[in-house]
Amino acid sequence: MRKGRQIYAGKYEAALKLWKEGKSVKEIAAELNVSYSAAYHWVKGLRKPEKGNVNEFYDYIRKDGPLPTAKVEERFKKHNELFLMANKRGLRMSRHVLQRKYGPYATWYYVDGQEKLLEKRLEQLQETITNVKDKLRSSILNK
Repeated sequence: MRKGRQIYAGKYEAALKLWKEGKSVKEIAAELNVSYSAAYHWVKGLRKPEKGNVNEFYDYIRKDGPLPTAKVEERFKKHNELFLMANKRGLRMSRHVLQRKYGPYATWYYVDGQEKLLEKRLEQLQETITNVKDKLRSSILNK
């Protein structure tokens, strides 16, 4: 299975270290199991591997999560695909799905260890909805 760009980011640092130690491009490529071209471009400073969207998505959820689709879509338009790829690659993420009536707040992304925070944020969402409904009712009745 394809590992994705996140593997190259770690190998890039190792390639630079090996280059500083005096190893040749061919030796670095063999040791890190990357192509000669990739190793050459890294050590000559011609190219640096990107972190990859899957890792950025996972790190974003890990740092700021749990987050609803409404918030995630601002930064990651294809969040569903990123979620599926992250799980396929062993980055443990989960989704909590509410009823459709909550719209962009119906799906929440979170990582292991954020379950209690998810519960708290869902409670806050419910409180906000209740407060808005109460304000609407009172404004309608006061007219």
